[in-house]
Amino acid sequence: MKNIDIISINILGKAELLLSDHQKAMTAFRKIAIQTEGIELELTGFLGDMVKNTKHHGGNDKAICCYNADHFEKWKNELGFDLKQGAFGENLTLKGENAHERHVYIGDRYQLGEAIVEVSEPRGPCYMIGIRYNYKEFPVHLQTSGLTGYYLRTIQPGFVKKTDQLVYLSSHPEKISVMDVNYVRYHDSENKEWIQRLVNLKELTEDWRMMFEKKLVKL
Repeated sequence: MKNIDIISINILGKAELLLSDHQKAMTAFRKIAIQTEGIELELTGFLGDMVKNTKHHGGNDKAICCYNADHFEKWKNELGFDLKQGAFGENLTLKGENAHERHVYIGDRYQLGEAIVEVSEPRGPCYMIGIRYNYKEFPVHLQTSGLTGYYLRTIQPGFVKKTDQLVYLSSHPEKISVMDVNYVRYHDSENKEWIQRLVNLKELTEDWRMMFEKKLVKL
């Protein structure tokens, strides 16, 4: 089975100032694991979770941000950062091979407590990660490795317990993984065949499909 284990559900109800040597920002990035039994998942995210930058985050397509804690050791070994749940501002800190970007497909559906969710796009690591760890190039490491995490859209809202799993329901027949999409974006951006596949993949968010469509026109 492709069920995925959840270490924690993380939210933050207010924005705070993050400072680094190179930049500062008001953000709700440093999310904290919930201590209650569970939380309501709405169409646009977990109840009480704040999204400060609504231009690039939030909304139904980005209701839940996920990251696999198995990758933390890599970043510890390569960059020296001690990471823990919520390290990348994710709402769900996951674990296990089933949560790896190469095994999670765009359009995969999961039962999450009473809710149903669907994989919508890779997370596009941004400057906020660089501010959080005072290392401007950190987002580039995530991009080039493909270990970006990913977003889930809410198909059916419902109550989610912190002990719940992401219970696998179905995969899209194309079986295009999060890692595949990242590879095309960051390493193979002139591959017309693959870009056309991504443009045609309606389960991929409109923002990403439009981005690839613009690339395709230029090739």
